[in-house]
Amino acid sequence: MSTDLTHTPDAEDFRALARSAPWRFVTLHWTHRAHDDGPSGCFGEVEAWLNRPWDLTVRRGDRVWHESSPPYSTSAWEHRPMTPPTAVEPLRRPDGLVGRRPAQFGDVDYDDPMVDTFRWVAMLDPVELADGLSPGQHPDVRVEGVEVTEVTEVELRGRRTWQAVCRPTDGAYEPRCGCCPLLDSVASRLLEYGPDDPTLATGRESLPTAYLVSLDVRTGIVVDVSPQDGDGAGSSFGNEIHAVDEPLRPPAARAPAGR
Repeated sequence: MSTDLTHTPDAEDFRALARSAPWRFVTLHWTHRAHDDGPSGCFGEVEAWLNRPWDLTVRRGDRVWHESSPPYSTSAWEHRPMTPPTAVEPLRRPDGLVGRRPAQFGDVDYDDPMVDTFRWVAMLDPVELADGLSPGQHPDVRVEGVEVTEVTEVELRGRRTWQAVCRPTDGAYEPRCGCCPLLDSVASRLLEYGPDDPTLATGRESLPTAYLVSLDVRTGIVVDVSPQDGDGAGSSFGNEIHAVDEPLRPPAARAPAGR
């Protein structure tokens, strides 16, 4: 796998990086900070240690807990393949980034353990920024669900980052979960709730149509999302990466004081 991506990125490079996160690291230590207070995100500040596949330690305040399976793998989705992405090989481009992935659930289970909502899962595997809903859900037809423009390389929190303006497209944007997307928007709410969603009747103009999205080049995960318009609604969060593919030393699980 190539991690030496030295060329100037364009929209296709950004999409390829967004597809590649499941294969770009095994261990990750980071701090997640939610800047919004909507239903789609985590709450407050969370420190996490991930050892793929499916070994996550989380610290929020004085509570530490452990997650060891994909979301809902023991309840609603009893027939998940439980095959990690590293067990299969995607179609790669010459630079090592992913051009096409095996199907979710049919061949492989991409979801990392979840904290609070599926936005957590999506930020660690932001394929929704790359590939969208095809007409008739044809598996061999790939559609761009997000318009990607103004791609540039920047340094964010001391790390190489690819940054782009992302505009989710009505009828094509396919978030991991429509109620907790990376890009909360009219497109995501139409998909999840339909045109009769009451929030669209009263607050359509308040939702962003564009976001500034930052992907960490080494890992492919989302490290920053900021609305570019709207009036304060929408998704907003950041991830500060502390270590990648280094030995993890997470704290032991403990309940909050007084319990």
